[in-house]
Amino acid sequence: MWTSEGSRESRVESQGVESLRVESRRVRLLDFSTLLLLTAFCLLPSAFGRAAGWLYKVQEVKPNVFVWVADDVLDLDGDPQFERAGTAGFIITPEGVLVVNTTNTPFHGRELLYEIRHHSELPVRYVIDTNSSGEQILGNEVFTELQATLISSAKTQAEILDYRQQLARRIAEEDDKSKLQIRMRGFHVTVPTQTFGNEMSLRLGGQEIKLLCLLKNGSGDDAAVYLPAAKVLFLGDLFQNDYFPRIDSRKIHEWIDTLRRVEGWDVEVYVPGHGAPG
Repeated sequence: MWTSEGSRESRVESQGVESLRVESRRVRLLDFSTLLLLTAFCLLPSAFGRAAGWLYKVQEVKPNVFVWVADDVLDLDGDPQFERAGTAGFIITPEGVLVVNTTNTPFHGRELLYEIRHHSELPVRYVIDTNSSGEQILGNEVFTELQATLISSAKTQAEILDYRQQLARRIAEEDDKSKLQIRMRGFHVTVPTQTFGNEMSLRLGGQEIKLLCLLKNGSGDDAAVYLPAAKVLFLGDLFQNDYFPRIDSRKIHEWIDTLRRVEGWDVEVYVPGHGAPG
């Protein structure tokens, strides 16, 4: 079939215009995709920056007395028996820092340490475990690396050691050994190195800090950390704010009597084992 030179040029020109249109659309799509990727990339730091603060908050309840409170979420790492991070605290003095409880994983323990370092570069001198619950003590290892002295009642020390042995047996006896092993990978259950009986006093940076064994249970103790000058009392698992408490082997009537007794103390802030200060 014969075609004129003019019609051939017209067809070529038409094809060229269409190619330009396709290429233009492709460029616009690429630009839009690139824009999306760049936007996502730019947002990543802020998203990750929010993540830590989004999963917990830190409240200064009195000058230099801080409380770390986790959001009510279940952790996928760690012992499934202790999936909720307990409330922790730290006190900054001119001679160093004292920590009360270390939450339920070393990951949260490092978050706690990050917050301490945000406020002070002084060494962490002491860590107090108010009881042997995994929700309160599984971040201990973070602070032994700093050569802090870990303190608890003698019974709590024995219980944490027993928990470490039981955990090893649970992993060994588990049908699907990978699950618990994976969840506890990198965990080192760390036992306090110093103990006290019914009461012990520490002085750090001119501040008196009292350790008190308030309730002796059938299988464990519940200790409190009292700051008389600041009028703050860390009660550990004796007090749960908006959480249903673990009964365990506690004698209910003695527990209630203990709480009624501390209500009469010269205290303005009560710090629970779970939840916000009250």
